[in-house]
Order: sequence, then structure tokens, then C-alpha cells
Amino acid sequence: MDPQKQICANQYTIFEIMRGAGWSAEKTNDLLYKMETLADKQHHIKVKEQHQRVFGTKLTVMITISFDNKMSEEETINQMNMFIQLFKQSDYKWCENACYCFEFFSSEGWNPHIHLVSEKNDAPSIIAKAIKRSPAYKKSNVYNVNVKPGNDGFHYKYIQGDKKESKEENIIKDEEFRQKHKLKSYYIL
Repeated sequence: MDPQKQICANQYTIFEIMRGAGWSAEKTNDLLYKMETLADKQHHIKVKEQHQRVFGTKLTVMITISFDNKMSEEETINQMNMFIQLFKQSDYKWCENACYCFEFFSSEGWNPHIHLVSEKNDAPSIIAKAIKRSPAYKKSNVYNVNVKPGNDGFHYKYIQGDKKESKEENIIKDEEFRQKHKLKSYYIL
């Protein structure tokens, strides 16, 4: 039997039993709703556990904060540092155990941005909206926030420079730029 039909049949059976025991239709429907909600939560937990077994121990998000590329090098670094300082003050729950790196080059050339990796506690869209409402976003020359879900293994390696070969040239440029301006390759928030 189709699982969806089985669920409907089970709900109907429960409904009939509860009504036969003198429960009102409203209370019976409330109970069925609570049972469905619990089943959905249990299913979500199983899917999350399966994802963690396959892809890594912790679900993470990589937040990319892009800055105006028309600023000077010094102004860009100042804006990035100001963003991080204001962001730390925001005290978001998904900032615990986060790490980040400053990157400056991409295939388009000068493209200053921050990659911040954090444990995933909220949906990517909720995180992006929260950042866009934050003082860090409003007071910095940030023009875009992108949040991608993933796992700890990939995201942490990415900000440490373990990327596709096609990005090797940009990795070298970023390393030289960070050395020139005495910036670390990555930081803990």
C-alpha cells in the first residue's frame, strides 16, 4: 500500500477509535495534528542524521559577504575589519565556533569578500535576512550576502585554501595580498 494512503487509513482508524471513546471531533483532530507534527519532526531528525553520516559530522553554512570593489585596498581592509567587529557584537547564535577569511581576488579580478563558516542553526534565508538587517551590513560597504548550506569538512577546508585547481591563481594572489597587509589566512570569530 502507498505510504500516504497508509497514513490516511491509520488516521481514520485513530479518528474512529477516539470518537467511539467519546472524544469530541475537535480534540481528536488536535491529537491527530500533534501526531503528524511529531512524525514530521522525527522524519526531519532522521534525514539530518543521514546527511551527517554521509557528508560530515556537522551541518554548516558558508556566508559570503561581498564588498564594493571600487574601494582602495586600505579602505577595503578597514571596511572588512569594521564589518567583523560589528558582526561580533550582534551575538547571533550561529556565530559560535565560526571562523572566517578575507579574500580579495576571483576570476573577475579585484573582488573583496569575506567567507564566514558557522554551524547551521537556521535556514540560510533567515541567516541572510538577519545579516542584511544588522548594523554590520548597514554601516559597511557590503553589496551582497550569500549563504550556502553544506558540511564542516568542505566549508572549513575551503576557507583554509583547499579549493579547485581553477582557483589556484586567485589563492596565490590572496596569500600574497594578505602577507603584504599582515592579515592571517583565517580567523576564529
